[in-house]
Amino acid sequence: MSVAEVARRPPTVAPPRSRRASAPALRTIVFVAFRQLWDRKLLNGIAVGGVTLGVLTLIAMNGIMQGFQQKFTQSILKISPHVTLFDTELRPDPPLLTRYTGKFVAARIAHQSPTDRQARIKRPQEIVRALMQLPEVEGAAGSLSGMVLIEYGGKTKSLDLRGIEIAQQEKVTPISQYTQAGSFSTLAIATDGLAVGSGVAQDMGLKLGDVVHAAAPGGQPLDLKIVAIYEAGVPPVDKTRGYTLLRTAQTLLGRPDTIGRIEVRLRDPDDAMRVNDRIERMFGYDAESWKETNANFLSLFEMQNMIITFVISAILLVGGFGILAIQIMIVLQKQRDIAIMRSVGFRRSDILRIFLLQGVIVALIGGLIGDGLGKLALVQLGKLKVHSEGLVKSDTFLVWEDPKFYVYGIVFAIVVGVIASLIPAWRGSKVEPVDVLRGQIG
Repeated sequence: MSVAEVARRPPTVAPPRSRRASAPALRTIVFVAFRQLWDRKLLNGIAVGGVTLGVLTLIAMNGIMQGFQQKFTQSILKISPHVTLFDTELRPDPPLLTRYTGKFVAARIAHQSPTDRQARIKRPQEIVRALMQLPEVEGAAGSLSGMVLIEYGGKTKSLDLRGIEIAQQEKVTPISQYTQAGSFSTLAIATDGLAVGSGVAQDMGLKLGDVVHAAAPGGQPLDLKIVAIYEAGVPPVDKTRGYTLLRTAQTLLGRPDTIGRIEVRLRDPDDAMRVNDRIERMFGYDAESWKETNANFLSLFEMQNMIITFVISAILLVGGFGILAIQIMIVLQKQRDIAIMRSVGFRRSDILRIFLLQGVIVALIGGLIGDGLGKLALVQLGKLKVHSEGLVKSDTFLVWEDPKFYVYGIVFAIVVGVIASLIPAWRGSKVEPVDVLRGQIG
C-alpha cells in the first residue's frame, strides 16, 4: 500500500464508550441506598416512626368512625323500608271554584273549608303490584300507621302503631327474625294481637299474654294481647313502635279500608334516591327514601369523615416532614460521598434514584408496621365492653375493619415518602465533585 493511499484513508476513530455501560447497575444503586439507611439507623428509625404513627392513626380512626356508621346504617336498613310512599298527593285537586266552572275564575280564595275525607292511597294493591314489576324492587307492602295510647297496670305510653299484612311486610322489613319472646307469625291469626319492642315492654312491665288497653282519637278502643316482643337493636324503634294486623289498626285508628303508606325494599339500598324519584313520577304520591329520612345523621357522618381526613392528613404530613428533614441532613453529611460516587461514574439520575429509593423504603417500612399495629388496635378495641343505647344498641366498642384502609395506608405512606424525598434527592443530584474536592461545599 502506497503512502498516498494511506494518507487518503480516513483516520480510525475508537468507538465512543457507552455511557450506559459505565453506569452503575440497579443492584448497586439499591445496595448504596440500603447502606446509607443502615449507617443512619437512629435518624431513619425516627422517620419510620412518624410514618407508622400516621398509618396507625388512619386505620384506627377510620375503623372507629366507620364502625358506628356501618352499625347505624345496617340497623336502620334491616327494620326500615328503603323507600316509603305516603298518602300525600303531589298533584292535588284544583281549587273548588275551578272544579265547578272548568276554568280559572278567582285569583285568591279567602277561605276554603278542608274536606272531611281522610287521606289515603287510592288503589294501593294495584300500586303494590306495579312496584313489584320494577327490576330494582325486591318487596312492597301497604300499611297504616298512627299514634295510639296504651294503658297497662296504671301506666300509659304513646305507641307508634303499624298495621301490616304479615306475608307482604316480611318481604320489606323482616322484623320477625328479631323476636325475643313469642311468635311474630301469631299476628296473622290473632285479630287482637300486638307485637311491641323490648323498650316498650320494659317501660310498661309487659310480658307475653298481657292485655293492654289501646285507644286513639276518632277510633274504637280495643284490648290487645301481647303475642311477641322483639328487639331490633335500634332504641328509637324498640322503645316506641308496635305492630298489629292491618284491619285491627284500621279499627283502632278509625280509618276503615285505608292504606296510608306503601313501604318498598330495594335490591340495592344505594339506588333509593333514584328509585324514589321514579316512584313519585309514576304514581303522583310523595315518597321518601331512607337517606332522606335519616338525612340529619348521614350529614353528621359526612362531617365526621371530613374532620378525620384533615386530622389524618396532618399526621401524615408531619411524618413526611420528618422524612424530609432527615433526608436533607443525610445529603449534607454525605456531600463527599456523593462527590466520590459522581467521580467513579454515578450520574445525576443515579443519585436522584438513590435518595428517592431511601424515601420509599422508609415510607414502606413505616406503612407496613402501621398496618400491623392498626390491625392489632382494631382487634383490641373490638373486645372492649362498652354498653351504649343511643342511635344503636351495642355491648362492645363498635369498629369496622375494611381491607382497603390497609391499602390506603401503604399508598399514602409511599406517596408522602416520595414527595418528601424529592427536594433532598434533587439537591444531592446537583452536587458537583469538583466543588466538593476544592472544599467549596461539604
